[in-house]
Amino acid sequence: MTWNRRKANSAAEKPGFSVPNIFADPNPLQGKMSLYALLGATCLTILLFLGTFVWLQVPSDAIEAELWAMRPNYTKKVPPLRRSLRDAVIKKTEATAGRDADAGRTVGKSSFLNAPNRKSAVLHPHPDPKLVERTKIGLLPIVGVDGRQSWQVYSRPFNGLERRPRVAIVITGLGVSFNATKSVVGILPGEVTLAFAPFAQKLDEWVDSARGAGHEVLINLPMEPRDYPRDDPGPFGLFMAHDTEQNLRRLDWVLSRMTGYVGVTNYMGGRFTASITAMRPILRELRRRGLIFLDSMRTAASVGPKLAPNMELPFVKTDKVLDKVVSRRSIDFELAEIEKIAKIRGSAVALAHPYPLTVRRLQRWIGSLDEKGVVLAPITAVAVKKKAR
Repeated sequence: MTWNRRKANSAAEKPGFSVPNIFADPNPLQGKMSLYALLGATCLTILLFLGTFVWLQVPSDAIEAELWAMRPNYTKKVPPLRRSLRDAVIKKTEATAGRDADAGRTVGKSSFLNAPNRKSAVLHPHPDPKLVERTKIGLLPIVGVDGRQSWQVYSRPFNGLERRPRVAIVITGLGVSFNATKSVVGILPGEVTLAFAPFAQKLDEWVDSARGAGHEVLINLPMEPRDYPRDDPGPFGLFMAHDTEQNLRRLDWVLSRMTGYVGVTNYMGGRFTASITAMRPILRELRRRGLIFLDSMRTAASVGPKLAPNMELPFVKTDKVLDKVVSRRSIDFELAEIEKIAKIRGSAVALAHPYPLTVRRLQRWIGSLDEKGVVLAPITAVAVKKKAR
């Protein structure tokens, strides 16, 4: 080092030659450079840890709900079961159902969708030949000559002496998504009522699977919404612009899509259900065919609650939609609200969709009902039917 300094000094003494003094004492700024670098690295590390912590605190359910909302609209086709095999399975099951019931065992109808192996109520076989009429478009429900009606015959057994507040849960829009429908049928108990879209593929098989697991079944009836045509209920929806006969023909088409259901619930319908002129003939036809009507209350102006009591129509009104906002906090809040309504009035009805988050929150909530003094009930157990004066 000494030799280098001497060499630099001797060179600097030569005329016209300048060598920077790199060995001079550093200025104050240069002396603090290492300190600034250390502080910067420390701050960057702290920010990195804080960012990671905040990211981990974002609710996983909210992330899943967002991903679910962004999912592609994909419907998986269900491979058909050979008719001969399906008939053989159903025939064998129905032949042994009576013996199993006499022995004190509860059984469910076999299904090609492999319904869960759990105890379930035995539902009446469908279609009951005395409760249907054959038409060009398919089988339509009718009231039997002995007065029997589909909403009673196909209902799930329920203890009429039960005095605890009743809550009915209806999952709507099933049959469109294979995985979502299979999850609902496989996870939720038979007391939960399932409503199927009339456009779903393999609808008969889905109904067999649902009823085999003990679920009461409804069919969605598409109706004109307030924001039509931005929202379209589908090619066989009921519309204000159609005359009564045309809407009744469309109703028949929807009712002919499957059998074994206890009634219908409107899909959309904010505008249609607010019209007495449009709704009266539809409700009258449902009563004539022995069905229940669940008003999903897409509008507070629905005339269903006003018309049904004067028509001897078994009627149910939805009190809450559980997943208008698909988040854990919102769904849990609505479930708590439906409990309060049931305890005040004696019964309450909630509508929900087959979202994965909704199914999980429902499963957890249903498991806590016994300790809360509330009982889960099928939709027919909360139906109201008044005699016409």
